[in-house]
Amino acid sequence: MSGQWGFTTSRPTDARYGDDVAKYAMSHGEPGLKTFVREVLQNSNDARLDNDQPARVTFKLESLEGEEAIEYLRALDIETWSEHANLATDTESGKHIAEAIERINDEEKIRVLTIEDENTEGLLGEENADESNFTALVRDVLFSSKSGDTAGGSYGLGKAVLWLYSGLSLVMFNSTLSEPNPKDQSPRLIGRTRLPTHKSEHGDTVYQGHGWYGGLNGDEEGSRPESVWGEEAESIADDLELSRPDAPGTSIQVVDFRVPTAEERQDDEELADQITEMAIEWFWPAIYRGDLEVAVEVEGETKQASIDEYPQYEPFTSCLDDRDDSVSELDEPEDVAQTAISLDVPEKSDGSGGADGQLDLLVRRADTGEYQHRNEVAFVRGAGMVVEYYDRDRVVVGNQDFHAVLLGGRARPWGTDETPQDVDTVVEEFLTAAEPPQHDEWVRTETLANSYSRGFRTAVEGIKSDVTETLRGLVAPDVDRGTTGPQRLGNRFKIGNKSRGGRSDRESPSSQRVTGSTNISFDEVYTHWSFDGEVEPLNDGNEIRSVTVSLIRMAEERATSDRLPVQNISSDTAGVSISLPEQKGVQVGRLKPAPGTSKVSFEGVSTEDYRQVETRMKVSVDVAERREE
Repeated sequence: MSGQWGFTTSRPTDARYGDDVAKYAMSHGEPGLKTFVREVLQNSNDARLDNDQPARVTFKLESLEGEEAIEYLRALDIETWSEHANLATDTESGKHIAEAIERINDEEKIRVLTIEDENTEGLLGEENADESNFTALVRDVLFSSKSGDTAGGSYGLGKAVLWLYSGLSLVMFNSTLSEPNPKDQSPRLIGRTRLPTHKSEHGDTVYQGHGWYGGLNGDEEGSRPESVWGEEAESIADDLELSRPDAPGTSIQVVDFRVPTAEERQDDEELADQITEMAIEWFWPAIYRGDLEVAVEVEGETKQASIDEYPQYEPFTSCLDDRDDSVSELDEPEDVAQTAISLDVPEKSDGSGGADGQLDLLVRRADTGEYQHRNEVAFVRGAGMVVEYYDRDRVVVGNQDFHAVLLGGRARPWGTDETPQDVDTVVEEFLTAAEPPQHDEWVRTETLANSYSRGFRTAVEGIKSDVTETLRGLVAPDVDRGTTGPQRLGNRFKIGNKSRGGRSDRESPSSQRVTGSTNISFDEVYTHWSFDGEVEPLNDGNEIRSVTVSLIRMAEERATSDRLPVQNISSDTAGVSISLPEQKGVQVGRLKPAPGTSKVSFEGVSTEDYRQVETRMKVSVDVAERREE
């Protein structure tokens, strides 16, 4: 006996589906291979059994040709499926499916990708259960029933990649359950396709578009095929190249696997290499901790995803390895320093939760030759996936290069003998809620807004700025700032570079230096920047002719061409005249002291800065040889 396709009927007045909205939600941003690998491994990692064994995931790439392909498609009941697919070609997605069918027929070849996981829960749950692994992965759309609130995925959206990356929008499942099913024996086999809404050939029946491959119970028209179990499932799985080992877990087969945004179809070897590296790039924390094993099988050869094969990620794992031997200052290459970053998690809307949480930042000074991912911070929480590589390359201009890991939630104590505390769980839930459907950053989300009280925005948006400030303190050169500060300031001053009417009354540039101090800070009450400073020549034989203060907007660590107007400036130095001229259309502060003045102090404020963009003060000083009285 074989399985067969059945399609749910619909009334003419019911809503029609041009395609699966979840697929388009997942295609937003970067629907390359990275999205697929991240979502698939995240699903398996979340379903890992609660034991000491890792979840094992094997990607199997096969291209079936000739008689093998014909037998496969026959077992897939492709004839019934094609009848419906051909009726659904009026919509945009229907056209793409028709093109895929034509290509498969022309090439007489079909590529299938099977993701086989072990030591995972399997497709537990009744066919019509409200919540279960089965309904979450196979049946429902935008529902998630993953245990707890802190699984890697929490929207029920990631599974959409399975259909998005199938040229036929067709996915098969074969699962060995980790718990006995009261009615049936494992394995459990079922398939699902997501076609557009379509009508029968004569137009008298409307099909919703969602089709199921399985066993039909009863003769009722439009009834949904249900899972096939036991020996029958094993037999069908053999014909579908979907047999699996006798271990709990699920095998997912993506029929006609393709990368939606690829300009051309890559060969199996190339895809295998990319999958292997992406597994390490995004899941090295779970692999490092022994929670996850990943392999890729192509043409009978199996390649294990090993961190050893990708040394560019070892600086990150070294942060965890060397955490117990951390140092206070990064004096030598490979030194690891750690510091805590506070995270004040607000209460939830129902009054629960809320805590003075903590994230741990581990920073390792880069060694010679460690160029890849240099000056990046890997954001990680307990799910074991890198949420984001935060590029801080501009922080270290002139400073020490580094690799860093930010551990939050249940991941915070990794690399120590500690275990996660209750407060870490509170942080884990907060960070999970701060991840958008792609789980690729910690930002303000609708989930945060719906779940947490006032203060969630400040908390989540402050993480990156706190990381940046902490990094500055760790990777900057060890200098005596009390001494070098004014000197560094003096070196930045623009001195003696202009000739006046061809006459030079300046000393050589090497001696035209000033010293002093400056300060600028944002005033939350008046929403403007306040600044002050004091400058004087290094050489007693010089005097100050003018001081110009301009306010420069910053982007990351780089000055921009944008300027913030100086609203007013004053000085308690006797004899100083003050003006507010424009430079390049933006108001600056200018001080012109009386002849013979050797020291000028000043203070002032900017215009209101509603954007509150980081701003720095530039002080330009004209210094010349002291004139005779």
